[in-house]
Amino acid sequence: MVDWREARGWTWAALGVAAGAVYVCFDLFAEAKLEAGTLTGTLGHAHSLVDHSFPLLAGGLLGVCLYQLRWRARLQAAEQAAERAEALRIRLQKVERDQAVWVLAAAVLHELNNPLHALGLLLDEFQEVETDATRRAQLLGRSQGQISRALSHLAKLRSMHGMLEPEPQRLELQSIVQALVTDMEGMAREQRVELHVSGCAAAQADASYVRTILENLLDNSLQALRTESSGGRIQIQIASEPGHALVRVADDGPALSSEVESTLFDPLRSTKAHGLGLGLPIARALARAMRGDLVLEPGKKSFCLQLPLGAP
Repeated sequence: MVDWREARGWTWAALGVAAGAVYVCFDLFAEAKLEAGTLTGTLGHAHSLVDHSFPLLAGGLLGVCLYQLRWRARLQAAEQAAERAEALRIRLQKVERDQAVWVLAAAVLHELNNPLHALGLLLDEFQEVETDATRRAQLLGRSQGQISRALSHLAKLRSMHGMLEPEPQRLELQSIVQALVTDMEGMAREQRVELHVSGCAAAQADASYVRTILENLLDNSLQALRTESSGGRIQIQIASEPGHALVRVADDGPALSSEVESTLFDPLRSTKAHGLGLGLPIARALARAMRGDLVLEPGKKSFCLQLPLGAP
């Protein structure tokens, strides 16, 4: 396929050659008249004007051509730099996403230690109560519960194969948020915490990524309100702005100190007694893998998930 800009360039070159040919013909004709001594009047003035002005015009055009060549070289260099920057950004996103998956795998494996340790203690106790049938039945029930916990962690690991690459699609964020709120309503009710959802927007994102991020934010809010004897309120606000869909999660728990805010997304830093400090770094990495971001809004106890706006 012929580039129209290249074809246009050849057209202008042909016109330039034609203009040069006209000038040469006129100059030869005028020189012949000049040798014969008949170059007078209007023709003589025209020859003098063309002979003196054409070099200036040619020099000006040459300068414009050189400027155009330099400008095109700079433009090409800028385009190549932009392509390299985009390729680097994609590579960094992949590295960050892969790191998030590996860190998530490590966290899940670490969580497996708790039910396995508890199961070991229950089995030791089971051996010690050989004659108490009722107690043994209770211990078996509790052991089954710990086995179920371990299996749920393994199921989470098995489901992670699909998290290596996000599958963006148009999502109605309100439906995902409402489903998540329904699932977590029982825990919130036990803590006398009110969950409130408002707004709507569509995003171009991966549903499993979005749910994982919001689960982490809601869990953090419930943890923050767990120490509050009077319960509390978690506000989930969905909105949109030019180019982005937003999900804000805020609670009326204790305010964060400036020191905590500065290290909030650092791995292995946690304000929880038994926390690993991995939830928020993983959530941010997953958000950035979808070309979005997760930020703590300055001066607020509010996290904002930013996602590409869904196409109408």
